[in-house]
Amino acid sequence: MPPFDEADLYSGSAALMWAAYDEPGWDHAYYKNVIAKNGGVALDIGCGTGRLLRSYLRAGLRVEGVDIAADMLTQCRRLAAAEGLEVTLYHQPMQALDLPDKYATIYIPCGSFACVMDRRQSLEALRRLKAHLAPSGELVFNLFIEEDAKPGEVASQQWVDWATKTLPDGKTLFVDRRVMHIDRIEQAVTEERRYRIVDGDSRELPALHEEVRTGGYRWYTRNEALWLCELAGLTVEKITGDYKDELFNESHRGTMVFHAR
Repeated sequence: MPPFDEADLYSGSAALMWAAYDEPGWDHAYYKNVIAKNGGVALDIGCGTGRLLRSYLRAGLRVEGVDIAADMLTQCRRLAAAEGLEVTLYHQPMQALDLPDKYATIYIPCGSFACVMDRRQSLEALRRLKAHLAPSGELVFNLFIEEDAKPGEVASQQWVDWATKTLPDGKTLFVDRRVMHIDRIEQAVTEERRYRIVDGDSRELPALHEEVRTGGYRWYTRNEALWLCELAGLTVEKITGDYKDELFNESHRGTMVFHAR
């Protein structure tokens, strides 16, 4: 698998797309309950434009954020300022995390842990997250249940409509996605996302700006993730499924959420 910049997929127009999301999302209540239960200050790993972070700040919770993509943090600061929120943000990859404080809760939403492509760096990320936990602090992160890599399947490499967002200036951002390669040995997917900004609401209009971003992710089984946590010195207390307060089992089809201390 060729190396690439892990921040690229979330830079440039990608940050404009995520900044245009105005709903907290599917995992909002789950992580909020964890933060409130643990008290203290929480750290949002891969906070992006602050989809969760800003909502939690509005609710009176204390949350700081870190992201690998500087453009995401720029949009997060802009949105927070517009809402009258003070944010503490850091520009660092999780595998090189080096912050001055420790946290009662560290959470990684959106399966972002899987975006660390090198498996040794994945282990290093968990070690650094452990080092940033306060005594009795809790690390919570989700991993998606992989369904893209079936035996014999190859990437289609065809563009598929992925998202459409209206930008603050009234223009429209169309986003297409295509899977470029599925590596069942390395358990990794590489993909491209194409961003086209048009002055109107039709995909047929000429693009005022167009860019393509490249990235990827790995997938993990339950036991692989458990071993990584144990190697990092973490104790996994439970694994829940699909953001429900029930242990992960075969009925869950979307995601598994790891709770470690």
